Amino acid sequence: MQASQNNEFRFHPMDTSLGLVNLCFVDDLVIFSKGTLTATQVIQDAFSTFCANTGLMANKQKSQIFFGCVKEDVKNRILATVEFVEGNFPLKYLGVQLRPTKWRSLDCGPIISKVKKNLHTWARRHLSFAGRAQKTRSVLLGIRSYWMSIFLLPQSVIKEIDKSCRDFFWGVKDNRSKFPFTSWDKVYLPKTVWRDQI
Repeated sequence: MQASQNNEFRFHPMDTSLGLVNLCFVDDLVIFSKGTLTATQVIQDAFSTFCANTGLMANKQKSQIFFGCVKEDVKNRILATVEFVEGNFPLKYLGVQLRPTKWRSLDCGPIISKVKKNLHTWARRHLSFAGRAQKTRSVLLGIRSYWMSIFLLPQSVIKEIDKSCRDFFWGVKDNRSKFPFTSWDKVYLPKTVWRDQI
């Protein structure tokens, strides 16, 4: 963070207002900067000082550098400086697909697959109405909420997950959903709201 005060360092264009330089998780370190050779050299010097003081080293075989809208000649000079392999998007990190732009419907395939995998398993069991309600609330909508807390999911994906939940909750017969007894908006209301209405 101290190296970011260097006049030659430039923040990543998306992080200028935040002043975000790095993110850490366990033994992983992600560093952000503008794609310039001078900014990269500032990071390299700071990292070298850190390694000399702590004895820790970056594993260059596992480390990657990602670019966005950087000219080819500048990119080649940066790669020669850091000696890391260039990575490509989308990047899978901790099971999550990362990309520099908004998620597209095609990127959400693993989420839909996870929901449908659970549904396929549960369909073989004879679950009561209350059992289906509990599974829908705690698992299926939990999966949706988890991903929505990380990314802005496309509306088409949210609607597909909701449809899968509705079909499972009310039941499907001959590829047609059974008649629902109440609106879907009321089904996933908090329990406190239901208690207040009773």
